[in-house]
Amino acid sequence: MRKEFKNEFSWSFSRDNIFNECARKYYYNYYGSWGGWKKDSIDEVIRTLYVLKNLVNMKIWKGDTVHKEISRVLKSFETTDVIGSFESSVKRATKIMRDEFRFSKAKEYWSTDKSLRKVNALFEHEYELDISDEQWIENYNDVIKCLKNFYDSDIVGELKDIGCDSLITVDSITPTSFDYNGEIIYVNLDLAYKVDDEVKIVDWKTGTGESNPLQFVVYVFHANETLGTPLDKLSVIEYNLQENKKYVHRYNEQEIAEAKEYINKSISAMKSCLYDPVENKAEIGEFPRTEDDWKCAYCNFKKICFDLP
Repeated sequence: MRKEFKNEFSWSFSRDNIFNECARKYYYNYYGSWGGWKKDSIDEVIRTLYVLKNLVNMKIWKGDTVHKEISRVLKSFETTDVIGSFESSVKRATKIMRDEFRFSKAKEYWSTDKSLRKVNALFEHEYELDISDEQWIENYNDVIKCLKNFYDSDIVGELKDIGCDSLITVDSITPTSFDYNGEIIYVNLDLAYKVDDEVKIVDWKTGTGESNPLQFVVYVFHANETLGTPLDKLSVIEYNLQENKKYVHRYNEQEIAEAKEYINKSISAMKSCLYDPVENKAEIGEFPRTEDDWKCAYCNFKKICFDLP
């Protein structure tokens, strides 16, 4: 018998970000939209929240395209010990982006039976923003630039030298979980591989701006917990493919302890909003909207948020 698909509480870096940005947005993402993938069997509000939850803006679309293509290349390397060609990646990424652009522009995401986690619906199309052809082309060109920098990176060069047996994980699409004090913690590791007795965790970046160190500390916490790798043998390589820059991060016991304390407080804050924390049950009224009105202009849920209680 198939196990019941329950909405279980979990913690992740991205979930924490949304909670801190706007508690109401957090509710829509993790509670209000639950079950919305069942297009013909739920009410209109749930379906609407589910579709809006899955909108991505063009910059996130760029990053998603790059991450998925790199994941394909590395999964193939995992079984063949061969890194594919830049030209093949460009061909695949171009076709996918063209198909997804047409799908999104026609707003087919409202009627599709496909999981919206497998296709991209664009914020700019849903809200009919005035985006020039030049802006779309620039976004596409950035994808190609990021892929070129991936293929030319010293990381790919090192993987070719040491072979596929060095790989630990290559999946940036499906999150992995581990247990922490009885709570489920999710992480998305783009790539982890071993060189001698050291584990290197790679996080591909495709945008600009500073990264949040908490994300990387959680990666190290996860590897330390699940692999048993000592902290002095763990590093996180933040590789910005847009800027073709690499930053190496290492973390000590004190920083891990501080991250654990932060996670504990974050989990407590999230659960304090639930009327039944054991069953992970929530009511919309316990999740107030942000008071920072400027955030609403860029929120996926802006077309429905103020129509709800």
